[in-house]
Amino acid sequence: MSNSTQARDVTALLNRAAERYAQGRFDEAADLYRQAARVDPQDLRPIYSLALIDIRLGRLESARQQLKTVAAQDPNFYPAQQNLGAVCQNLNLWRDAADAYRRALGLNPTAVETHFSLARALAVLGRVGESSACYRALAANESVRLRALTRLAALDPAVIDEQDLSALQLAADDPATASATRIEAYFALGMALEQRRADQAAFAAFQAGNRLKHDALMASANLAARPDAVERAHDLAARFVVDRFDATFLRRGLPRDGASAAPIFIIGMPRSGSTLIEQILSSHPHIQSMGESAALSMVVDRGFTEAEQAPDWSDLAEAYLGSLRERGWKGAARFVDKTLENHLRVAMIHMMFPGSVILESSRDPVDTCLSCYRQLFTEGNETLYDLEQIGRAFVRYRRVMEHWDRVLPGRVIRVEHEKLVADPEGQIRWLVEEACKLDWDPACLRFYEAESSVRTASAAQVRRPLFSTSIGRWARFAGELEPLLKALGAYAPTSVASIPRI
Repeated sequence: MSNSTQARDVTALLNRAAERYAQGRFDEAADLYRQAARVDPQDLRPIYSLALIDIRLGRLESARQQLKTVAAQDPNFYPAQQNLGAVCQNLNLWRDAADAYRRALGLNPTAVETHFSLARALAVLGRVGESSACYRALAANESVRLRALTRLAALDPAVIDEQDLSALQLAADDPATASATRIEAYFALGMALEQRRADQAAFAAFQAGNRLKHDALMASANLAARPDAVERAHDLAARFVVDRFDATFLRRGLPRDGASAAPIFIIGMPRSGSTLIEQILSSHPHIQSMGESAALSMVVDRGFTEAEQAPDWSDLAEAYLGSLRERGWKGAARFVDKTLENHLRVAMIHMMFPGSVILESSRDPVDTCLSCYRQLFTEGNETLYDLEQIGRAFVRYRRVMEHWDRVLPGRVIRVEHEKLVADPEGQIRWLVEEACKLDWDPACLRFYEAESSVRTASAAQVRRPLFSTSIGRWARFAGELEPLLKALGAYAPTSVASIPRI
């Protein structure tokens, strides 16, 4: 076949494939792209297009391999490097993601989104100084200055200077500023002012940011995503779990036999210290951290909508492990799943993996709730932007956990944040050796030196040795927390004097 004929054939196949892709007929498009690749193996366009289809269909590992091939053969192709970074990020391969983003930025230095992605990847990897430098460089670009400053404040509020603070204050207070930007600016202000011990001004900023965020969520066109609707759904889910997974159900069911994996599940309220527990355990050489994902919920939730459903626990366990493989699990018998909402699925975890460890991250109720109020979450958590709703969320969570204590006594191991801070070596040894039945490794005491990825808001905090400044933080704002304390009811302290001291 002549070169010109080959080129015409490839072009025709690519055009037909593009038409199928535009129509959403991805399997047909993929067949045509594969034909084109066979006609001319040197042409990278079919391989790159197959990677894009894999991304659309969630086949991220396959997409990664295709993109690596393209990037290796044409290192100057910016879209391949950028997409490789994004795919690695979603596979929790943050070091590879950072490398790809850095190469992409080298090819296109004005690519703002790539620069932001690199900054985030570096923060997740604990390279806080490099991440800060990225955000500081981005802040020099007037078009994204505010966005960069809000990320910088979240990463390290101590580096926000007076000029930065003024810029954030002006943007937050200006009604002409886009709503999303005002929200981010108020939360950044709160963190920077709190760092300066300007507590009253800090709380006012958090309060303004939360009010704007709550109002924006309540105005959502998606009625099911509004905080009041989400709260009703959470109430129904909690009641369903308590009613469905009672002592009778657990006596009737039989746990899975011969489970090859013994996962470690970390559950709890957001901002309760769960990332610290994960970081400590992932410092152990025999532990792989899988972060947070919907792997378990996607496998088990649909199976329990029918009252007489008789689940096959082995099938569910294998399906869950299969889902983790797609997310980068390498087959380690001991791994950590830190999906906090799995507190609703304790019974299912118990039946699927009898040898699993279930750790509850526990922290003072008011400190936990205030920490939620101080946090602008990346997504979800719609009920955590109002003090009363946060209090009700905590009460609902505790009622579910108390149910598990009744029907599965001793199955969930509570890890208390305050004890961990007060006695790091003793509590970390207990966590590793007794709670998780692992051989001791001194690397767990140096968890802040580990190169593991941390995707949550605590990315910077867990890169430092344990500190006690967050213990009893709520007392600084006690006069503003009446709605929260009232909603907490019996879970609220009787007085400020009851705050634990370290």
